Amino acid sequence: MFKIRKAREDELLKVAVLWKEFMKYNGEFNASFAINKKAQEIFSREMLEKLKEYDSRLTVAESEGELIGFCYSYISQKPKYFKLAKFGFIGDLYVLPEYRRSGIGKALVKDAIDFFTKRKIKQIELLVAVKNENTIKFWESLGFNHLLTWMYKRN
Repeated sequence: MFKIRKAREDELLKVAVLWKEFMKYNGEFNASFAINKKAQEIFSREMLEKLKEYDSRLTVAESEGELIGFCYSYISQKPKYFKLAKFGFIGDLYVLPEYRRSGIGKALVKDAIDFFTKRKIKQIELLVAVKNENTIKFWESLGFNHLLTWMYKRN
């Protein structure tokens, strides 16, 4: 059994531990996800600021008093020349491996979609590592479609 709820200020360090695991997981697909030694602390501080903002949401999944997943989403702006002025962005979604495939990720996404719906947001976007086939299939199963391919080159 799990519960989805808004994150509290006093548990941001625990969320940062999950976020670090999320980055480690993404690092399996590309070295671009490598983080520095202070990343966890920086993430916690940034989330502290984001908790106060109307246009962002940090949600956690909790089971038996332990945090087992999280979702960070926010409202962003397109450049003024686009017809679509605002869009929702799911920046991070992570569930501990032992809790995957039990509906937790889907519940976290539903919470984000509800957040965007209440704010009259019509489009939601996100990024996925192109080699992360399981996660791509997860998002497709929730009705998300491919929009762009984000490319890079190292010098």
